[in-house]
Amino acid sequence: MLVLEPPDGDRTPDGLADEFEVAARLPLTPRMEQLDEALRHWRPRLLLCKLRLDQLDERLVAVCLARNVDILVLAHPVYGLLQPARLRRFGGLPWLRLRPARSGEQRIKRTLDLTVTLLGMPLLIPLLLLITVAAGLGGPPLYVQERVGAGGRRFRMVKFRTMHPDAERDTGPALAGVDDDRVTRVGRLLRRFRLDELPQLWNVLRGDMSLVGPRPERPEFVASFRDLPHYELRHSIRPGLTGIAQLTGGYAATVEDKLRCDLLYLHCRSLRLDLLLVLLTIAELFRGFPRG
Repeated sequence: MLVLEPPDGDRTPDGLADEFEVAARLPLTPRMEQLDEALRHWRPRLLLCKLRLDQLDERLVAVCLARNVDILVLAHPVYGLLQPARLRRFGGLPWLRLRPARSGEQRIKRTLDLTVTLLGMPLLIPLLLLITVAAGLGGPPLYVQERVGAGGRRFRMVKFRTMHPDAERDTGPALAGVDDDRVTRVGRLLRRFRLDELPQLWNVLRGDMSLVGPRPERPEFVASFRDLPHYELRHSIRPGLTGIAQLTGGYAATVEDKLRCDLLYLHCRSLRLDLLLVLLTIAELFRGFPRG
């Protein structure tokens, strides 16, 4: 086993040597050739990285996968949303095993999206009609906005209007906040239970979105977020109606917090995790999202 230490010298104490034969402890370096050489020399089965997911270079993941080396990263509190079976404890520290996407899984995920959406539609149609009437007081009930999806492709996302029709007339594009005074009275109720997102089931049927994945952002915001490390990885899969960031942070979460959650999903996604997140979302719909 190899252990990859952070470059800043701040090493978290561990008892890994008491449980494993640690072949070497390596500092993280930007030169992947050095890591590849170490993997060829030591031929480890495990590489334990004392890094957060947002610090993990995708080239490092690619090198390890090419050498059939399992990668584990230090787990953080938000990772507890995953099933406990995904977490391991080595050397007195919690670890999360990264899981590469399996072949054909995206096709099955798409089938799951269509099946769940079509089966739920008969139950949702009366609710959609009721919300259309309520959201239509004082303006159009639906709001169409350009968002960035898989591969950086732009698409038109539809949702129920929750703000005043001229909400961005003076400010221009602006991220929504927890107590946003642009939100209408009906809009606050819709946002509380995330009912404003229901029209995006149309985007799921069209293939623009999935039920679970990173939330799609507006092109104006994507352009300003591109400097964040690994931000573009969010566009490697379809954006989602719900996800880890939506369940843990809500409108109060920072861009960095949301990105960490999205990277967690990208590295650990599975059909089982998708089903878990859908069930947790349904539970939150009945309770009302406490984070706004």
